[in-house]
Amino acid sequence: MSPLLSAEMLKLVRQPGILFWGFLAVPLAALLVKLVITGFIYLRLGRQSGDVDVFLSAAKSLSLSGNSLGHLLFALGIATVFFLEYRYSTWRLLVPRHPRMHLFVAKLLVCLAWLAFALLLAAAGDIVLTVLFGVLQGQGLDITASSLIALLAAFGIAFLELAVLACLAALLVVAFRSMIAAVVPAFLLAIGSTLLQLYLGADADRLPLPGYAAQALRDWLLAGGAPVAALLGLAVLVGWFCVLTGLGLAVFSRQQLASE
Repeated sequence: MSPLLSAEMLKLVRQPGILFWGFLAVPLAALLVKLVITGFIYLRLGRQSGDVDVFLSAAKSLSLSGNSLGHLLFALGIATVFFLEYRYSTWRLLVPRHPRMHLFVAKLLVCLAWLAFALLLAAAGDIVLTVLFGVLQGQGLDITASSLIALLAAFGIAFLELAVLACLAALLVVAFRSMIAAVVPAFLLAIGSTLLQLYLGADADRLPLPGYAAQALRDWLLAGGAPVAALLGLAVLVGWFCVLTGLGLAVFSRQQLASE
């Protein structure tokens, strides 16, 4: 399994364009937006009073995992990792040498590793910007254990939401042997959830969709939302992850790859 992980990581690193746009562009764009907005506020208002919670700010920044455009770019990166072997017809060289489950899991783990790195980059960058502008504006820096726990929990929620996206993209690429067949539905699911919420309001939250489930968890963590809704959201996300992973493995294990 270790050689497969190393090989998949090397394949992705050798595609800097996909690595950047598929995994790093979203957190970097979020940091750029915060830099511009916070810098504008500093230039307009100058020094401000009060304290700023460093870890809580970073926890809120991880809500980028629910951004529709972010899902589009993340799905592009994930789909590329899984589509590479179909594109160059190299499955026929790998399948006889390794168990199919190991091949699928290795690609999925590499995607999850880079998604985790993207979230870490977003959180670390937010902490740096918060500290920098807090010092420039003369604000106190509030660093507490409770905020650190909230940051860790927010990271877990964001990672689980993106893990569901990774499993969905992987399943669609394997099922249709197409990258576009994975990227477009993943994006439509994200933006469709947003549109449903606009039209249906609070009634849309009852639908067992990953976006609503992750938002229920974030509301409980950061805005004092209902614990029951958060538990249901956690169950929905875990259920999506398990079902999509199982379906992806099932389809891939029965796929004809002699000529791929």
